[in-house]
Amino acid sequence: MDGKGNNSNVGGAAANNPKDNVGTTTKGDTMKAPGGDGSNISREQFEKSPKGYFADLHAAQKDNNKN
Repeated sequence: MDGKGNNSNVGGAAANNPKDNVGTTTKGDTMKAPGGDGSNISREQFEKSPKGYFADLHAAQKDNNKN
């Protein structure tokens, strides 16, 4: 601690800040589908087009409500 309640990591160890991992996905990584049924989806595909993912999700939900 630095006296201000901050954990300074001077020893060169990896930081525990989730923002440090932004953009570090590797091919094949999956994630829980947001707003979906709890299934896993490709993180790479989602990050390429989150807007497209949600458009498809809402279209599928509309189709299910019609039946």
